[in-house]
Amino acid sequence: MLRSSKECRVDISLFTVFQFVLIGVITGFLGGFLGIGGGAVMIALLHYWVFPSLGVSPKILMHLCFGTTLAIIVPSSLAGSLAQARIGNVNWRLASLLTLPGILCSFLGTTIAAYLPSHALRPLFGILLLLISAQMFSQRKDPGGTTGGPFPKSSAVVAVGAVVGLFSGLFGLGGGVIGIPLMLKILRLPIHQAVGNSIALVLFTSLVGTAGYIFNGWGDPNLPPHSLGYVHLPGWILAGLPSIPFSSLGVRLARRTKPAGLRRVFALVLGAVGLRMVLS
Repeated sequence: MLRSSKECRVDISLFTVFQFVLIGVITGFLGGFLGIGGGAVMIALLHYWVFPSLGVSPKILMHLCFGTTLAIIVPSSLAGSLAQARIGNVNWRLASLLTLPGILCSFLGTTIAAYLPSHALRPLFGILLLLISAQMFSQRKDPGGTTGGPFPKSSAVVAVGAVVGLFSGLFGLGGGVIGIPLMLKILRLPIHQAVGNSIALVLFTSLVGTAGYIFNGWGDPNLPPHSLGYVHLPGWILAGLPSIPFSSLGVRLARRTKPAGLRRVFALVLGAVGLRMVLS
């Protein structure tokens, strides 16, 4: 349901517009640079910086963060996947095998999240990020495979797609936060190919996940104004538009970064966000 009733109306100030635009810039850049859609950082910024000032009910705070984040990730992941494809980092056969189980499980994840209270989702989300961050730091060498290696087993590809989709829908992440470690460790892809195929998968899991949060949030009486289900429309538009050019910028910079450095930046971002979520 699109909510804009007077009794829950909160005007969007110029500063709020600035907040959303800045979030879009950060999201787009990290999406292209790290292949994670910037979702982890965005959820934290929406949760602590933007939505509380708009009077969003704590009952749906995490749900609105997840749904809006997935919606914002769609345009940045589209730009990122096209940019990655142009430089040869997307294997479309692999991406297609990842996508079908990914989108089915993404919708399932949104349905599960809709039945969990917001205060339970927050620490779970934080623990997830801390675990992944620790795993990434524990690898001294690049855990990925080499360019030109054998094509991964189809069963492994389908399993990775399903896991990525489920966590994408459940925690409002595009899927790269799970997909990159799995593609490195299980599918044995080199880091830049893992990033490229992850962004391609993120495009579809975030699109279906957005639809799932709209569907599952439809008619919730706690929704703030200008929301379509658990998607805040002004936030989606204001953050989504600037995310596109900065996603392409992130891709270009990532090409100049060594795999080890890329992994450490990825882990630092996840660890910082996860710790804040657990402790809050």
